[in-house]
Amino acid sequence: MADVKENSKLDSDNISPRFFSDSKAYTRLKRKKEKNPYRYLYNVVTPRSKRKNFEKKADFEQQNQVAKCWAQFIELYNHGKLMTFSLQPKKEFKNEKIIWQYWGQGITENRLPESVKLYFKSVDKHAADYKIIRLDDSNIYDYLDLPDFIWDKKNVSRFQPAFFADLVRLALLDVYGGIWLDATIYLSAPLPAVLKNSGFFMYQRAEDARDKEQWKKFNKSYFSWESDHKINVLNSVIFARKNDPVIHTCLDLILNFWKTQEYIPHYFFFQILFDTLIKGELAGYQCPIIDDTKPHLLVASLDKPYNETEYQNIISQASIHKMSYVKDIKPNSYYEYLLKNT
Repeated sequence: MADVKENSKLDSDNISPRFFSDSKAYTRLKRKKEKNPYRYLYNVVTPRSKRKNFEKKADFEQQNQVAKCWAQFIELYNHGKLMTFSLQPKKEFKNEKIIWQYWGQGITENRLPESVKLYFKSVDKHAADYKIIRLDDSNIYDYLDLPDFIWDKKNVSRFQPAFFADLVRLALLDVYGGIWLDATIYLSAPLPAVLKNSGFFMYQRAEDARDKEQWKKFNKSYFSWESDHKINVLNSVIFARKNDPVIHTCLDLILNFWKTQEYIPHYFFFQILFDTLIKGELAGYQCPIIDDTKPHLLVASLDKPYNETEYQNIISQASIHKMSYVKDIKPNSYYEYLLKNT
């Protein structure tokens, strides 16, 4: 990892493409998982409980390593060592309110998974006075002029589609404003008025969340309330006004990352960036904290036998639901109920 103070001549043209480096524990973990004979010894000989503990420690170390790298990257940005960007709109919407969605593989009916069709249908049903704009890789040019280096790196295997979607949501919201909903968002009711009127909002980790141990078991990579955990925001749902300072700063930094870096150091590297900014220089722009376990209540029950009372309890706590892709439909499950009743 570069030392900013000792490398004052660093800028976006000569910054190391491996500025974001791995922690020692994470490096050891990758070696154990990827290379023989380490892989055999790790998977077969090492007890499962020991593997889980080591992987948890390695992930926490990597999160903190990435956070330190982001902090130095942000310092470069603040000292004018990185580029600033000003993407311009290609469409005019006047006073229209927009819901943005993206499915890179194609938004035509024959290209969508059945579960995504269901989730889109729920958004269509509850969009109210919002205009829904769905993008894929064939029409994104109609709305955004992204820098050439984005398209050059988009097809690099290390830059997965999820990372491009992270960038697209920031760019659309910065340029146009509106609401971003992942393709895996299900709406059980119209968007809450309190959120629609927010200048900026994302669901975040709440200290008073219930059933913390249950949520950690549900998704150990995402849910944690430990101080070393840097993944504390759900970016599947974002409300933002055009040119919001949080969104714009995140976009500038992500664009600089794409311009200069060749390696994604963590799947949740955007969430780690947000955590670094919102607990630091952008703390004054923090939105009200709404528990990010709430949008996961429905997906946690998706394959379970449907129970009307429990379903009503879930949708009374949240109308925006982060879902998952479903291939096999279990009879009498919550998912089957949604298919039949949306």
